[in-house]
Amino acid sequence: MIRTLLAALSMVYLASAAPTRALPLYASREGTKCASCHIDPNGGAMRNDFGFTYLKNRHSMEEETKFGSIDVNPQLNDWIRLGMDTRMTYIGEHFEGVSGLQTYTFLPMEGNLRVAITPQEHLTIVGSHGIVVDAPGFPQPYVARELYALFHGLPKEAFVQVGRFRVPFGLRQDDHTSFTRAFLPYDSQKEDAGLALGSVGKNGWFEFSYTNGEATPTADGARAFAGKVAWGFPWLQGGISGYADQSGFDADRWSLYLSRTFRSLTLLGEYAGGTDEGPFRKVNSMASFVEADYRVSRGVNVRAKFDYLDPDREGDRELTRRYLIDLDVTPVPFTEVKLSYARYHSSGPDETTESPDRDEYVAQLFVPF
Repeated sequence: MIRTLLAALSMVYLASAAPTRALPLYASREGTKCASCHIDPNGGAMRNDFGFTYLKNRHSMEEETKFGSIDVNPQLNDWIRLGMDTRMTYIGEHFEGVSGLQTYTFLPMEGNLRVAITPQEHLTIVGSHGIVVDAPGFPQPYVARELYALFHGLPKEAFVQVGRFRVPFGLRQDDHTSFTRAFLPYDSQKEDAGLALGSVGKNGWFEFSYTNGEATPTADGARAFAGKVAWGFPWLQGGISGYADQSGFDADRWSLYLSRTFRSLTLLGEYAGGTDEGPFRKVNSMASFVEADYRVSRGVNVRAKFDYLDPDREGDRELTRRYLIDLDVTPVPFTEVKLSYARYHSSGPDETTESPDRDEYVAQLFVPF
């Protein structure tokens, strides 16, 4: 199965003939790749020079004269670069039929200090130190998160990544509560240890990884495999990915995601499915989302999103739908405010049994650097 998966992904990459474009919102808007802004070819986390400038310009390719006096530079010298992200959330929850909010609390979602060291032109060492949000015992102490060596600029724009990193699966979203992330057999917000190889070029982007998965280091066998391929056409961008973990009970996932931007409007979507083996039977699940983002002006974005989750397609578990509206405001560089409302609706497969709907209210401050 793994060989078939990797072969299929390779064929999709080789067949791609148009310039590649990454799928997250900003990459889709600008017609570029995640690797254009980030050191990790898979996107996210530590930003490079271009990514930092884009962030400083409030997610725009054009410099703002009113903030031209900001002259901060995370590049300490020719070979050391710093980065930092802080995200604090205030969240409230209300269940239908019950008066008042059942939950209202502050949640420190993210706090990472990052450093990138480039001792020579083909090697970058990236490390991050940050909080882990888990329950029980939340918050956990600060721990090492990403820690990898990236050999880049190799022939054919190839790269090799060794250490702890995010596995290359699906659309890497800012919203980790998206159902296509929540139904995965692993925590999409945590790094895994192993190695990856791939290539980032003008005609396509791909990455394959071999990691521990659920295996216990020094005690079990590493048996998790993942792969992602992205391609682009003038009228549509997309990607396909797969994941399989054969440690313990087998678990696999696959994903197809698409994106297109029409001037100020960007449409995103992902459909994912998979199978988890258990002691008595296999469980087939699926998740999907569609999203529309409208750029009102520089620093102001409105988002509407619909998520769908079927955790057991042959069983009698509840189906869950989420309807979400976001307002993202970046009033000044390095300061982003999110106001969000989401309604969760669950029902049985026959639509006759329902659980109380849940409303979620979020106010979030994100300080990226």
